[in-house]
Amino acid sequence: MTTQPTTMKYVKPLCFIPVFALLMLSCEKMFMEADARKDPVSIFEEIWTFADRHYSFFDEKGVDWDSVYTSYRPQVKDDMGPVELFDLCAKMLYELRDGHVNLVSPFDRSRYWQWYLERPENFYFSIIERHYFKDRQRYFGPLQVVALPGDNTEEDILYVYYGSFGNTIGEGNLDDLIFSLNEGGFKGLIFDVRNNGGGDPTNGRNLAARFTDKKVFVGTNYIKHGPGHGDFRLEEVHIEPHDGLRFSGDVVVLTNRKSYSATTYFAQYMKALDQVTLVGDTTGGGGGLPAFRDLANGWRLRVSSTRFYNPAGESIEPGVPPHITAQIPEEGDSINLTSDEIIETAIELIRSAN
Repeated sequence: MTTQPTTMKYVKPLCFIPVFALLMLSCEKMFMEADARKDPVSIFEEIWTFADRHYSFFDEKGVDWDSVYTSYRPQVKDDMGPVELFDLCAKMLYELRDGHVNLVSPFDRSRYWQWYLERPENFYFSIIERHYFKDRQRYFGPLQVVALPGDNTEEDILYVYYGSFGNTIGEGNLDDLIFSLNEGGFKGLIFDVRNNGGGDPTNGRNLAARFTDKKVFVGTNYIKHGPGHGDFRLEEVHIEPHDGLRFSGDVVVLTNRKSYSATTYFAQYMKALDQVTLVGDTTGGGGGLPAFRDLANGWRLRVSSTRFYNPAGESIEPGVPPHITAQIPEEGDSINLTSDEIIETAIELIRSAN
């Protein structure tokens, strides 16, 4: 009886040692499996699979994603460095021809910019600043606003430049804008979104709501809701009139090829309204709102995961064309920096209508 406590004292650690050893082996296995997910093959598979399940334009763009896999997967090697792997995956994603598809790492960001690189610039802020603003503009939040004088120097058109839908327009900013239009006796509004690369589409809907007195059907959203390439749910999109200040006069929206993403949505919203005319160039597109994936190795993937079709059933992914095409003319390598022909076209359009 006197030896039992001593025996029990040593039995307990002896039982604990194999349990602890098994636990350590399990932990080691767990860590090894987690690390394995970061190897080149696993990262490639993660990128391809996420795009396969969430990308929305395979059919529209005629991309055979399985064939892309067959072409690129054999190029992935176990001993690839991060830069080499990144470049290969970026090249694969480039096959989608989509400005909303990006792979982001600490050392680079993949991109597809061909949607605008071969199109005219059609926007020079220096011209606007020197020949239209002339240091007279007011700032209604992110909106730069100036009244343009007519032939008799009377200010009869309000010009607004909005540089990014990533900058929120407050309801107070919109109230100030609409109040200025209504009380100033202006013939019309020029709303310039050239070189606006997008941001929050909600800003565009809030803006459009200020220029209609009725509910307007502006298009249909196709939202990915399953892993199959054709798995979408449909959602009709309407612009509801704002219940406060609105403007019922002529509105001209200026666009160019670098009017992208949320700006393309805004162009479509406005184009569906009766008193709005689009002038300039076809927008850059970007008609698919993105989905994101944080990869096992810390990189981030973004792909388009919706489609948007106008009331005629046409996709806005290639861009929204204007009612009236206008360009800033270039003669050889020189540009006339004393006026903006697209603004001038809008001014003439509003004044001739009045």
